[in-house]
Amino acid sequence: MKRNTPLITLLVGAALGVVLLVSNMLATPSGAPVSYSAAAASAASVPATAPAPSSPAPAATESSPAPATSSPAPATSSAAPAESSEAPEQSPAQSSSAVSAPAAAPAPEPTRTTPTRATYTARVGGGGGSVAVAVHDSKAIAYVCNGSTVEGWMRGKVENGKLTLTGKNNAHLTATYHAGKVTGDVKAHGTDFSFSAPTATKSSGLYEATVSVQGKTIKAGWIVLNDGTQIGSLETDANSAAPPAVTAPKLDLATMTARLGDLVLHAVPVDGVTGSGF
Repeated sequence: MKRNTPLITLLVGAALGVVLLVSNMLATPSGAPVSYSAAAASAASVPATAPAPSSPAPAATESSPAPATSSPAPATSSAAPAESSEAPEQSPAQSSSAVSAPAAAPAPEPTRTTPTRATYTARVGGGGGSVAVAVHDSKAIAYVCNGSTVEGWMRGKVENGKLTLTGKNNAHLTATYHAGKVTGDVKAHGTDFSFSAPTATKSSGLYEATVSVQGKTIKAGWIVLNDGTQIGSLETDANSAAPPAVTAPKLDLATMTARLGDLVLHAVPVDGVTGSGF
């Protein structure tokens, strides 16, 4: 019996060690879930800032909303380029419209070579007389004289740039506008003249004076050329069918008067610009 005592003691110690080992093993599984939960909780909090590659399940769970939240940001930024890309498309359209604007502008009216309100004076072709034409809108008055026996007043209308004027004793004038001049033919007292009259300047032009004396109408006409030359004729009885004509007295342009003996003639301009004398 004494020889078996150490053996029994050894066996009892071994059994106690086995019991302690089993107790430790049973205690370890119960503590593992606690530490795992703590690790899982800490892993869940970490992906909020930076996902950990070692814990795929929590990373997939927590990080999936992040792409969903961040995906609208690219959509918003992509819309910005779409809006900015429209600006360059509008600017070329606006610039092209600005370039095409002059083409759409109405064409300017053609420049008139001859005014519709003007007075023209000139010597007739071959000399021997002068002619004056006053145009005021659609009306015209003309006078031709040689300073003595040939003279004639004519009136008429302007149509399509042409003048057709008539007066007593078959006096007539036909003319057209051309390059600021009135060019045509005039006839008075059976004498034909051609002429090309430029626009009158300064005090040049056509003047007329009428006065009644003893039941008779005395009518005088003067043509003052651009060089200051003056020529005029006078009808001693303008109401007769064929009034005789004589040389008119000199017209004083400063006072617009002329003296015929003791008779003073007061002249008025026949002016196409102002319409005086029409």
